[in-house]
Amino acid sequence: MRLSTVIWSVLGLILIVIGGSRIMAGVGDREKQVQRQMAAMAESVMDTGGGDLGRYVSRKYMDEDTGLDYRDLRSALREGTEDLVLEFDPSTGIEFLSTDSEGDDAICTIRLCCLLKKRVPGQAPQPYWDLEAVLDLRLLRGTWKVIRSREVNHSARGRA
Repeated sequence: MRLSTVIWSVLGLILIVIGGSRIMAGVGDREKQVQRQMAAMAESVMDTGGGDLGRYVSRKYMDEDTGLDYRDLRSALREGTEDLVLEFDPSTGIEFLSTDSEGDDAICTIRLCCLLKKRVPGQAPQPYWDLEAVLDLRLLRGTWKVIRSREVNHSARGRA
């Protein structure tokens, strides 16, 4: 066997190993993926008021309790986030309830918990809503997106 064939074979094997490890790192643990996605969504809501909501929530989103859909959610976020501060820790604010199926039909159900505080002029932000909700997420084109919410504790929300 020629030396150049051996060198090219070794280089090919190295590329396969490196490429495979990168692909597996990208696939990663579902819980970690969901945690990262929910953290990014929380940050996005506070930064843009839901301006890029489509990256995190499916356009077919529905709140089972209230009947609110994607447009309603987007409108509410645009109107009501400027005086709110969100405290969310993805390592403690997400409880994984179930994950069903594999591939592109995968659905993950979580209980999301976070604290919303309302800004009060001249004071530190005051607790407003200990938000809790059950969310169903679907893996769509490699990204976990919220498709449904339920059991949202709307009645526990503070009053402005």
